[in-house]
Amino acid sequence: MNKAAVVRVLLILFGALTATSIFSVYYTHQLPAAEPVALCTYQHSGTYNYIAQLSPNIIYNKTTLTPGEGTLYTAIVNRIDITFAYTFASSPPPTTVITEHHVEVELESPGRWKKPLATAEDQEILQLTDVLNFTLRIETTKIKTLVDKIDEETGTRSTTYNVNVKPNIHIKAETSEGVIDETFTPTLTIAFKTDPTVGNYITIEPLQQTKEGKIQETKATYLPYVLILQYASYIFLAASISATAFTTIRYLKLRPGFPPKAEGPIEKIIEPYKDIIAETAEEPLFKPDMTTIRVATMEDLARISEALAKPILRTSKLPIPPNKETTHIFYIIDNNTKYQYASSLQTLESKGNRKAGRIFKWKGLKRS
Repeated sequence: MNKAAVVRVLLILFGALTATSIFSVYYTHQLPAAEPVALCTYQHSGTYNYIAQLSPNIIYNKTTLTPGEGTLYTAIVNRIDITFAYTFASSPPPTTVITEHHVEVELESPGRWKKPLATAEDQEILQLTDVLNFTLRIETTKIKTLVDKIDEETGTRSTTYNVNVKPNIHIKAETSEGVIDETFTPTLTIAFKTDPTVGNYITIEPLQQTKEGKIQETKATYLPYVLILQYASYIFLAASISATAFTTIRYLKLRPGFPPKAEGPIEKIIEPYKDIIAETAEEPLFKPDMTTIRVATMEDLARISEALAKPILRTSKLPIPPNKETTHIFYIIDNNTKYQYASSLQTLESKGNRKAGRIFKWKGLKRS
């Protein structure tokens, strides 16, 4: 394998490495350059509890049930006393805390209708207390009576229905690291259900609800491994580009030579005759008895080509010494006769300004 071929292989290799290095720069800049640090963490917590008041029964043999003690069968539950407790904690602790709250209660028959209860209804039916840590009472007979009235009005029949309790708690707390300003809505669903295997029963969930948050650090903490990867990608890119540029220059110097192309002006001058001119690498060997007839102009040679129905052959002789004009030879071979026109670029430019397609005049032929 010659040097040019080796350099060509290296050029392809370094070109591929350059493309890879460009992708590595892009990739490393997609990595997280900073890891946020929490200046303050906080948590809202809402906890529900209940005591179900039961009718005399033989299944539990007691008159109250609390969470986890058993299924709340609708037939033996008279009422449910529910309490709600809200807490807020942050680190660092808040210096001041301002809370605003209100409770919305909604009675619904899933897939059929919904009824938001007015404040007066909340107090009359549920005995809801208007405080942050509120209490309410679910009397099963009152709720069932209201559901039956709505079913009668709407022409529906609700076998299952829910009481949705939605406390909206807005808190604004000031800490040494910033202000926490947001709303917490821990929704509780008291569902009156019917199931073929269980019967009619009541579920109250979820009893425990939390919401966490944090105040993020505004200053970036750069990850060391990301910076190392980015700097490495810069070095890789610079090295691959340098290697590609160097091998490109070497390849241009070592690549195999090609036959010299004729200068642009000559191609322009012979443009009218390009259909009858054939390029040759060098002049063929001629017999000793070959007669050479030199014509005065390119137009004369074209006229002879037309008359003999033969192509014009063309070759070039490099100048000796190099600072001389390149000689361009145009000729036609007809048996033992060669019609030839030879000239440098300067001569062609002085004689080749005639229009293509003109009627050629015979200039006379010189025999040698």
